[in-house]
Amino acid sequence: MGALSDLVARRRMPLKPAACDALVIHAADSCNCFPRGQILRQWMECSAARGILAASLFLLILGLLTGQIGPPAWSWIRVTLLFVFAVALYIVSTVPDHFLEEHLWKHVVRKHVLRVFLWTFGALMVMYVLTEHLHLEEELERGRWLILIVACLVGLIPESGPHLVFVTLYLQGAIPFSILLASSIVQDGHGMLPMLAHSRQAFLSVKAVNFLVGMLVGGVALLIGW
Repeated sequence: MGALSDLVARRRMPLKPAACDALVIHAADSCNCFPRGQILRQWMECSAARGILAASLFLLILGLLTGQIGPPAWSWIRVTLLFVFAVALYIVSTVPDHFLEEHLWKHVVRKHVLRVFLWTFGALMVMYVLTEHLHLEEELERGRWLILIVACLVGLIPESGPHLVFVTLYLQGAIPFSILLASSIVQDGHGMLPMLAHSRQAFLSVKAVNFLVGMLVGGVALLIGW
């Protein structure tokens, strides 16, 4: 995808774009993750962010192991969640304070956790209304090509939250894998926001390539029954 975007935009953009003066640079020169000899000291001087994150992840792992949260039976979903939470707990327990405070707490937790939760909750509510009250399962089945177009159009939004709607629909069996694949190809998440701020033309070029490839791949996959 990146190679195609470069090919399309090569004649319209300079190879070396001008520097962005508004880019915020970290005050710290480096972030030495997993510092040997400092992990114990970091826990002895445990910050509120480290304590809250570690305790939350530990409770999530305990809930998964005891079956209080997650799938009722052991499955690949439960194993995957357990692995992800365990890795996250290891990271939270060992990274230096700078990485924990600036990247995990201030960025991931404070900026994204609530947003992801709300998008996920909204996607589940939409799915519940469609299937339990409006009974649109057959409409979703018949309108797959329209949903494919909608998924690719939604993917143009520089925000990963709407993609969760199609993830939820796929997990519920309401849409085929081809539509989820197309949405995943077009979707870039909020990582495209800096490009949009720097060059609207470059943003549109990249998204146009993503849209065309997503429609092509999703359409072919839909035709062959994926």
